[in-house]
Amino acid sequence: MTRVFLGERLEAGGRFVLPREEDHHLRRVLRAGPGERFEAVDAAGRLFMAELREGASAEAVELLREAGAEERAEVWLYQAVPKGKRMDLVVEKATEVGVAGIAPLVCERSVVRPGDNKVERWRRIAESAARQALRLRVPEVREPVAFREAVREVGGRGVLLHNGPGLDPLEERARGAVALLVGPEGGWSGAEIEEALRCGLSLAQLGPFRLRSETAGVVAVARMRAVLENGQGTERSEELRG
Repeated sequence: MTRVFLGERLEAGGRFVLPREEDHHLRRVLRAGPGERFEAVDAAGRLFMAELREGASAEAVELLREAGAEERAEVWLYQAVPKGKRMDLVVEKATEVGVAGIAPLVCERSVVRPGDNKVERWRRIAESAARQALRLRVPEVREPVAFREAVREVGGRGVLLHNGPGLDPLEERARGAVALLVGPEGGWSGAEIEEALRCGLSLAQLGPFRLRSETAGVVAVARMRAVLENGQGTERSEELRG
């Protein structure tokens, strides 16, 4: 069943106006008419059964599910942008495994410096992936952020993924709302690691194998969410939002 995301709060029995693109997709592409049903997720992350009405309007017929599970395991991904279209894959797969938000990270050894057109593309990919995964929220995709700014804003909630020897597994760093930082293909510089430690971030590793940057981000989000969903962290942090 088709799912749409709305920027307003709905109430059962209330009517609302569909955004132009969503209305076009339902009525013109899918050829749905008045009375046909679809799923609508409101601004509060609640899922409704909805029906098309005449014009561009629709009605929220029934509340199907309250927001909840996604809120209890909030994981942000600060991902150094890899070459080519690999960031598209990161956004898509991280969304599918439940990331709360993604911040493209510009590091000392970054090869790619993303522009505005890339960010808009990633936001569209995140929305499409959220639909496919039946999520109740579309992850926020922020504007690119410099490494120094990122480590200062996440502070003690941040975990810097590194493949250095003797580091604790990622799961041992689970606490509340978490921000995971994944570096570029060339790795972190020594100065970046020192800056992260000064700002209160922890260092952790994903295991004995060296993963590509785009693989590490998705794996880290999935593993951290699994830990938090089992009750090892329930805090949320507005500080991670841009």
